[in-house]
Order: sequence, then C-alpha cells, then structure tokens
Amino acid sequence: MNRSEIEREVRATLARLTEQDASGIAADADLGDALGLDSLGRLELLAEVEDRFDVLIEDVDMDKVATIEGIIDVAERTLAPADAGAA
Repeated sequence: MNRSEIEREVRATLARLTEQDASGIAADADLGDALGLDSLGRLELLAEVEDRFDVLIEDVDMDKVATIEGIIDVAERTLAPADAGAA
C-alpha cells in the first residue's frame, strides 16, 4: 500500500470519527486545532488504523500522531515489514 492510499484511509477514518470533512486539512496541521481531536481521539484513530490495515502499532509518542502526516508515517513504518514479507 502506498503513501497516498494510506493518507486516503486516514482521512476517511478521521472524517468518520470526528464527523467533519478531513479532506482539506493540511497533512502537517495539528489534529487538535484542526478537528478538535484530543489524545483519546488520537488513540481511537490509531485503533481504527490498526483495524483497517490489520497491523499492530506499538506504543508511540502521542506527539508523533498529532498530525495526519505523523499518523501516515507510523502506519507506513508498521506496514513496511508486512509488505516486505509479502514480496
């Protein structure tokens, strides 16, 4: 799965969780400021990402998942070993 596909899924999950349009949010915008997502909301988002991509995201510093870009980075790193094993 490539970065743009991950981003699309993350944005769709954000929209579902927050009931707000996440398509216009800058990838580096703070999710708290842009969508009102607090640390509990970010944890819920990570759980949704885990379910969607069928991966386990190890404990991460919550500052790393404060933006769409940060969540994509964490998801990419987590998916990379699975993608390598499938090759």
